[in-house]
Amino acid sequence: MPLSISKQNINNLMSWFEQHRRDMPWRGSMDPYHIWVSEMMLQQTQVTTVEKYYQRWIKRFPDVFSLAEATLEDVLKIWEGLGYYTRARNFHKGAIYIAEHAPSRETPFPVSYTAWLEVPGVGPYTAAAVSSIAFAYPAGVVDANVLRVMSRLFCIEKIYAQSSKNDIFRVISKSFYDHHPGWVNQAWMELGSLCCKPQPDCAVCPLAYTCCARKSGRTDRYPVKTEKKPIPVRYAAAFIILRDGQYLMVRREAEGFLGGLWEFPGYTLKTPGPDPRYYEQFIQANEIRQAVKKPGIVRQTYSHFHQDTDIFFAQIKGEWKPGQWTEAKWVKPVEMEQLPRSGQTLRIIHKLHLKDTGPDGPVLNN
Repeated sequence: MPLSISKQNINNLMSWFEQHRRDMPWRGSMDPYHIWVSEMMLQQTQVTTVEKYYQRWIKRFPDVFSLAEATLEDVLKIWEGLGYYTRARNFHKGAIYIAEHAPSRETPFPVSYTAWLEVPGVGPYTAAAVSSIAFAYPAGVVDANVLRVMSRLFCIEKIYAQSSKNDIFRVISKSFYDHHPGWVNQAWMELGSLCCKPQPDCAVCPLAYTCCARKSGRTDRYPVKTEKKPIPVRYAAAFIILRDGQYLMVRREAEGFLGGLWEFPGYTLKTPGPDPRYYEQFIQANEIRQAVKKPGIVRQTYSHFHQDTDIFFAQIKGEWKPGQWTEAKWVKPVEMEQLPRSGQTLRIIHKLHLKDTGPDGPVLNN
């Protein structure tokens, strides 16, 4: 039987949303750019974290044209610490596309869901969110919170299958009735975030009386949980190289994992422990001498693996060759602050307590 959501359910949802929705800096704004910023940041990031970054971003890049005109390094610096840096690079590409294809500076943005999908870096979720909230376009937002709600509402076990996601998109897109599509989409997401959580609070849910999972007493079964695989651990080595009061830092290639970010030179293996052979190859290839390992490791968790980094204090014999990195430079700690760096690099800097001591240059304050 085709899925359907009654007008009464939507009315109840919207009444609940009106009473319980959270205040957020971007909520209530009809500016497509502000909405786009928030939706890019909210992907895989908590609201409380995004609120701080959102304000800083808008101050630095107040509109899509200022973002398009910025360098990638400037963009990554403002994004620093938020993680999932591909979002920042995609956002920058999308802004450049919008600026180049804008009919005018006053109305630069596409309106429809399909038009937003043509913007580089914009997927179905973002396209639906921006087009519905900013332009009242009838496109349903489907994120993890919404899928959890729908899985319980209709007792759909395989909710993460693409066919199920397509069904949910269609049913939400046809069920706005006389409400603003953007507000309905936000209400569904808010319901999943505040009420229909992994451990649901059915007593306060506005849709509890029609919820299939609740009526059958099986809310714990939906959505069906997939078996989580152990998160692998990768080993890395970072070399802290000091010369004339400055530290050597290198920049990664623009594309790829952590693209465009600055870090201390080193290497990463897909194995959980060190490989003496790779260490020797790296040392010889880069003419490193007097490498001394610091006790302990620095762990950084990414979406699909942990990375454990050993830290080595080292010197080099000659000039550094960038090698697999785009660029290399010698910097003082105060200059490091101007460079966009990964979370792992920030953790290393924090662990070493890098600071400037004046005329003698920076030291490692252990």
